[in-house]
Amino acid sequence: MVGTDALDGPPADALVTASGDCALAVFTADCAPVALASPEGPIGAVHAGWKGLQAGVVGAAVRAMRRLGAVQISAALGPCIHPECYQFSPADLAGLVDLLGGSVAGRTSRGDPALDVPAAVRSALGQAGVELAYDMDVCTACSQQHWSHRRSGDRSRQAMLVWRT
Repeated sequence: MVGTDALDGPPADALVTASGDCALAVFTADCAPVALASPEGPIGAVHAGWKGLQAGVVGAAVRAMRRLGAVQISAALGPCIHPECYQFSPADLAGLVDLLGGSVAGRTSRGDPALDVPAAVRSALGQAGVELAYDMDVCTACSQQHWSHRRSGDRSRQAMLVWRT
């Protein structure tokens, strides 16, 4: 679901707005937070977990921004789980490979099949015609400064905020 221009909208995996007087926020632990911005004004915030990536949440957010007038969109990728820590079902991985390409298939540090979430986000952004301008390149499961449900069963979250100045 993508929310647009609602100050008090329903829960969603992506929010976009052309309003200059609000901030957008997504909460993540191991899923990828993606900030979207355009010089034309619209901004977006995406919570990109594997199910959202499979459902096309990144492309949906970009299309919503374009409907609000965005032409040139760039993205920033925040901390998320990396393949060395994210064992993944081979069947689910095959579906994501079919959708986003072979770069999303990785291996855990033990050699098990893994989803490369940063590669999946990069692929989804590329398919949507968006440049990834910044990648924080931090694995939430490896970092003691970030929450990770996979690492510790923690239910706490990081917040990513996006706003226009």
